[in-house]
Amino acid sequence: MEPPSWPARFARLRQLFWLFLLLTIGYMIWVRNYLSPLSSGDIVQFEIAKTVSKAQTMIQDWKLTGKYDQMVKSTYFAYIFMFLYTIAIGVGCRFISACTGNEIMIKGGRGFAWLILVATICDVIENIALSHTLNGNISQWSVSLAYNLARVKFSIVIVCLLFMIACFLYWGINKLTGEEE
Repeated sequence: MEPPSWPARFARLRQLFWLFLLLTIGYMIWVRNYLSPLSSGDIVQFEIAKTVSKAQTMIQDWKLTGKYDQMVKSTYFAYIFMFLYTIAIGVGCRFISACTGNEIMIKGGRGFAWLILVATICDVIENIALSHTLNGNISQWSVSLAYNLARVKFSIVIVCLLFMIACFLYWGINKLTGEEE
């Protein structure tokens, strides 16, 4: 049996990209509503708390305002989000770079598709550290681990998204100027 042709693989990338992009966005909207009054800003602030005292203060505030239980739930929902965003961004890097027709961009897309897996590994470990902290095992080690892994994760996600934007701009400019490869 022959491997699928390039047009068939491209069509599959396009389908997967749009499917997982829409699933990721839909999931983000649903989780935001479900976890209310906890906001994504609250979650990010906890991820980058950096010190035990700040983490403890946030947990105490959440217990008083009813957000604590929602924060604990959010650590479980995060795993589904990690799965969705990893596929959406990984396939997005492959698909949008393939749209350019530029071999360097296409190779870069493959590399960034693998790089997003590093962000996800950081996210999983960070989430475990956050769960330990929320369950009363607050230590400088777990708070610092979550802080540093969150920084690495956010940096990689931003770089991958910027790559996708650059590929989209490259493709769009070539379309406008009629210089498609």
